[in-house]
Amino acid sequence: MRTGVLHGKTGILLGFVPLIVYGLLAGGTIQSIILALGAAAAVTVIAGYSDLRKGMILVWTTFVLFGGAFVAVAVLGMTAIVPWMGVIVYAVLAAVTFGSMAAKVPFTLQYARAMADRSIWEKPEFIRVNQVMTGVWGAVFAINLVLSSFPLTNPGFSGGGASLLIYCVLAAGIVFTLWYPGHVQKKYASVMAR
Repeated sequence: MRTGVLHGKTGILLGFVPLIVYGLLAGGTIQSIILALGAAAAVTVIAGYSDLRKGMILVWTTFVLFGGAFVAVAVLGMTAIVPWMGVIVYAVLAAVTFGSMAAKVPFTLQYARAMADRSIWEKPEFIRVNQVMTGVWGAVFAINLVLSSFPLTNPGFSGGGASLLIYCVLAAGIVFTLWYPGHVQKKYASVMAR
């Protein structure tokens, strides 16, 4: 019997590509930040066009976040937010992630429903798996929010160390996303075999 816990992992992970693009391109200058914001917004549209049309929470959040920040910095000249971009990005992602859980619509549920049989969409196990996965991503974003703010509140601290830790935390979230659905599926398969 299919449990439906095998998610559209590729879709979820594609939602994080703009974040990675931003992190790789954002440098120490206003021009590099503008380039990174524009590239992240463009990648959101290119990689997530289908998900934008479906109304996926993560992709819309990413698009509004990077598109809005691009307009704020490049068009409106609000350069004072540039040092705070990491904090802003992770604060928004954490708020939307935990908000989706509070609204009982964890953002991973949208991807899972695209891959699962409609008959299990309302099953408690299916919802619980998505609450866990979304909660893990909320924790990833919250940890990265703290890591992003640390160099701003501790001037002697190297921003490079925080960036490395941020990427490690993101990598842990990706590994979890790839591992957890299969783990749960095996667990339910052994329970169902009894």
